[in-house]
Amino acid sequence: MSWLVHHTRSEEYASQAEELHRQQDLNRAAGLYRLSAEAEVNALNNLDSSKTRTIGITAVSAASLYFKAQEFLQAKRVAHKWLATELLPPFAVEELEDLLQTIRYEESRAKSGIQFIEGKVLVSVRGGEVLYGAAPLDLVLRKVDQIRNMLYRTTELLLDIPFRTGRPPTQDVKDQCDPWVFQAAPGSYQFEVRVRKPKNFEQLKLSFPGMSDSDAKLRVEQITQKFLEVIRATSQDPEGELTEVVPNEEYRGAFLKLTRELAPPLTGKSFNEIEIKSISDAEFRPVILVPNTREAIKNVLKKSEPELPELPEYKVTQLRGTLRGLQLDDDWVEIRIDGENQKNQKVYGAKEEIDDVVGPMVNRRVVAEVIERGDRSVEKRYSLRDLQLEEDTL
Repeated sequence: MSWLVHHTRSEEYASQAEELHRQQDLNRAAGLYRLSAEAEVNALNNLDSSKTRTIGITAVSAASLYFKAQEFLQAKRVAHKWLATELLPPFAVEELEDLLQTIRYEESRAKSGIQFIEGKVLVSVRGGEVLYGAAPLDLVLRKVDQIRNMLYRTTELLLDIPFRTGRPPTQDVKDQCDPWVFQAAPGSYQFEVRVRKPKNFEQLKLSFPGMSDSDAKLRVEQITQKFLEVIRATSQDPEGELTEVVPNEEYRGAFLKLTRELAPPLTGKSFNEIEIKSISDAEFRPVILVPNTREAIKNVLKKSEPELPELPEYKVTQLRGTLRGLQLDDDWVEIRIDGENQKNQKVYGAKEEIDDVVGPMVNRRVVAEVIERGDRSVEKRYSLRDLQLEEDTL
């Protein structure tokens, strides 16, 4: 039979496997993936050596299908066999090498016994100072930390935990949401995020008021999926879809602020785009945050701010300096103001801020939008309206 006949048969098996995988019938899906891979290998054996591009596409397909069937040994054999030839175009060499790296990770994970909940998130940072496969350490650490904080908040939302301000997540939340970061194939700068499944998850007794163990476990399994839904709604339709995905107003405000911090700065100097997509769900449209995303979210947040009294002693202004400390429970942050005197200025009204956002800003340069109250006869008092890193506002 010809390459076309075998390849067509492979596509038919793969299509059926994808449908079974969506239905969570994983064993039957794996069997069909294996049949699809075998048909693709037969297709390879019927190709003329001059058709290098088709050979490359088919070799990558065959190895990938064996991988999806959890037939790691067969996947490696196909990859090594064709990498040892001089018939593959560069794109196929790169993809097969990436696949071998992924297989090594899966084999290592299987030996360790560590399990993860469903869902893989790929985060790609591009532009500005970011190079192919490399980025400033401070930038990467901040993005990883921001993603982790959003996953914690997502877990708290799913488990109906009262909204948290001024303190880190509880150990119970951390036990249910243990984010891991994985090396991803180079491409701008990328990393993969997954959430580890708690040890002995099926036997765990969870203590969340008003919720059965089975309901709590089901919700924990949805952390990654819910995170993707939240980031998409927050960035694309913060006044429509986000209300449906996150009915709680306090949580909506938190996700808006966290997504704004995740987005690139207005200058685009350090980076100018961050893409978040699902590796495991092909139907999920990638979310791309750009500098304008930050401004759009800021405008949405402003709509929820109380109106400024129409009095001469009230005005909105900015304070620039270094955030030196904060006491959210006591309702203030302290900023060392730029200038000759390096005055430390307390800014009140910070109780509504969340530690996830302002905590990482300590000892960094910030811009505080404040309400200034007072005239010449009274010491000025400042109330916080918004706080951002200076590099994000220029």
